[in-house]
Order: sequence, then C-alpha cells, then structure tokens
Amino acid sequence: FRVDAAQRASIDASGNFDANGTITDSVSDVRTPRRTAISTDTTIADEGAYYCTSNPTLTLGAPSAGAVITIYNNSASSMTLNRGSTVTNMRIAADNTTTNKTSVTLGAYSTTVVTMFNSTFAVVSGSDVS
Repeated sequence: FRVDAAQRASIDASGNFDANGTITDSVSDVRTPRRTAISTDTTIADEGAYYCTSNPTLTLGAPSAGAVITIYNNSASSMTLNRGSTVTNMRIAADNTTTNKTSVTLGAYSTTVVTMFNSTFAVVSGSDVS
C-alpha cells in the first residue's frame, strides 16, 4: 500500500502484514491497552486497563471471548466486581475450585486481571481477590 509514493504497508505471500505508523482498531492502538479512569459505579466490557478511585462497584458487561481486563484499585478501601447478567460463570483463579461467584472483592491498592475464556466464563486473578 502506498500513500504519496511512500510504502506505508505491505502483505507478503505468507500473509504477514508489515506497517509503518500506528495501527488502531475500534478500541485503541493495538499495541497500547486502553486506559480508563473510573470513580463511580460502572459497567465494563472492553479490554483494557481500568484505574479505579473512590471505591466504585464494577460490573462486567459483555466482554468478548479472549478479552483481558486489568483493574487497579487505587483506594484505601476494597471494591466489588460483579459478574453482570451476560457472564454466567466467574471463578477466582487461586481458589482451585469450580465455585461460581456472583461477585468478588478486590482489596485496597490491588491489581486484578479478568480473563474471558468465552463470552460467559471469566477467571479473576490478582494480588488481593476474595
């Protein structure tokens, strides 16, 4: 692909894509996770990094299979993550059980990662999840 006589992108015979510049999709630059600051109760569904203050309650909306959501609780208080109506099975990774949680508690100043293994199944892991 050429723009103003300069090579900007190419696809080789094996299907490998090479680009000069920034590649974006409907969420953000594909190399940089989207960062969102949250201070009030919010439903989250998009992949990205969420920086939470003021101890909001978060609810999983309808994240797609394969989505990875990182949450940092920058508060002296714990906060709640609810599974929402679309996510029908939410487990804590460190429990080593198949216990389905409707909500989990994220500790103060903790980092949590939610991995969507399909559109209804989430595994929550982190530094202080219960």
